[in-house]
Amino acid sequence: MKLSKLTLATLLVSAQLASFNASAQNYDANWDSLSEKPLPEWVVDAKFGIYTHWGVYSVPAHGGPDYAPNLYSHKRDVKGAYSYHKEKYGDLDKVGYTDLIKKFTAPKFDAKNWAAVMHNAGAKFGGISVVHHDGFLLWDSKVSRWNSKKMGPKRDVYGEIAEAIREYPDMKLVATMHHGRSPGWKTKFLPKDSKDEAKNWDMSNPEYSDFFWDRKDKDVLKQFDKDWEKKVHEIVDNYQPDLLWFDGLRQAMKSDHPSENTVLNSLSYFYNEAEKRKQEVVLANKHAGKFNFPENVGLRSFEGGRDMPEHIEGYYLTDRAIGYPWSYVNNKTYRDGADFHVDFLIDNVSRGGIYLMSLTPKGDGSIPEGELEITKGIGRWLDANGEAIYGTRRYSVFGEGKHLIYKKLKKGKTIYAWDYRILGSDDIRFTQKDNNLYAMVLGTPESKKLTIKTLNNDYNISSNNKITNVSLLDSDKTVKWSRDNNGLHIQFPQGYDGEFAHAFKIEVAGDLIVTEPDKENIVKLKKLKKITLEPEDEIKVVNADK
Repeated sequence: MKLSKLTLATLLVSAQLASFNASAQNYDANWDSLSEKPLPEWVVDAKFGIYTHWGVYSVPAHGGPDYAPNLYSHKRDVKGAYSYHKEKYGDLDKVGYTDLIKKFTAPKFDAKNWAAVMHNAGAKFGGISVVHHDGFLLWDSKVSRWNSKKMGPKRDVYGEIAEAIREYPDMKLVATMHHGRSPGWKTKFLPKDSKDEAKNWDMSNPEYSDFFWDRKDKDVLKQFDKDWEKKVHEIVDNYQPDLLWFDGLRQAMKSDHPSENTVLNSLSYFYNEAEKRKQEVVLANKHAGKFNFPENVGLRSFEGGRDMPEHIEGYYLTDRAIGYPWSYVNNKTYRDGADFHVDFLIDNVSRGGIYLMSLTPKGDGSIPEGELEITKGIGRWLDANGEAIYGTRRYSVFGEGKHLIYKKLKKGKTIYAWDYRILGSDDIRFTQKDNNLYAMVLGTPESKKLTIKTLNNDYNISSNNKITNVSLLDSDKTVKWSRDNNGLHIQFPQGYDGEFAHAFKIEVAGDLIVTEPDKENIVKLKKLKKITLEPEDEIKVVNADK
């Protein structure tokens, strides 16, 4: 039987749809299925993202985002929060943490401004912590009344952020969710002998049980488990983030708040809804002693480089605050400037890392001047040198130089972890893209001369083993260079005065040879069962030759 053109076309379309549906991935609610989700190229290309830690805790601006548990520590006065609160606001039976929500009006919050700050800093993905451990939601929620649309700012904060971020075609949207730790979190430091005094505090008010979440009450935890999943669904359905990141789930799942089944259902929902939209999404898998999820699920994530192993196969994410603590505090100072964050970014990218940095806005919604200065500096560097960062991949050797990038801490015993403050002009990091090699030196040598020992004549850099040109990305001046058995020798152009790190583009004849990263070149870290890190700990430089 002869088919008409229309019938034939219909059959072809039907066949294409059937083929698409057959190839579309559906993820089941188990770890094996979730581990099959490939990592999207966009996040590996992006390299740099920015989000925020901002909420009710930003109003008192004392101690950090753990103000609530510190406050209810009462006379233990953890971080001085109780005495600070009493002097500033009055006794807890008059003004508790819930009363601070009324003060969280955020008159200076401007989502477009936040998004512009992130974009101008060079971030390719941005967003906010949509709910921290205190459980206050920064979105318009039907699940919980404790949200920014009904209380405090009376605005859909995340909705405004999502809209502002998506005005930039080159940016993706991030949501981080920390509410797995909410049950019992705000009262975890409450002394047992404070119960009588605490009976008149808001934490003891049964009307607020859906905010304080007594973890000793099984019925309460069952309700929390259901609400936790509904909150994830609201974020996925209403805002469709490209990257979803959870904090504190490993310990929370052990106590069923939320349960492992609830988490699995939520993660598979996130993946499957994205598949329906043909959206390439990322699930960040945080490491805090252990990963939240099995190691092969999602994008492995390390806070500030803490707990990182000596060698990481594939790609990973590191997150840290622009300045500690994790939220704004009164008279906040910034130990690290834009140069530190640029070095942090470069070193991580050279090893396969992706950097997610957190801003810490003030309680009124404005971004501190110190953070604006730092983000502008990062943006300037990326405007000039982003070619060596965005879209690059790891080279055979991540770098060379003096420092092994770890810090030595003394807290009764020796503990090793990564450090980035010791990097300088003696340290070089590599990336590669489009048959070009990039060498970034993390400081300016006094001699204005640089020797890259790795790239000597014996190093087979390309199929012809020839370098045809070396240029400096943030300068149009000619770079003088030579290559011999001792290395690639580079002279900085006369009059060049670039800031921070300097990115050289090395062009080759033939195809650039890229092999698996040399494990002998990876930093050697001593493996310990427990690593406790504070950002202000004393640093002792340990050199590669020791």
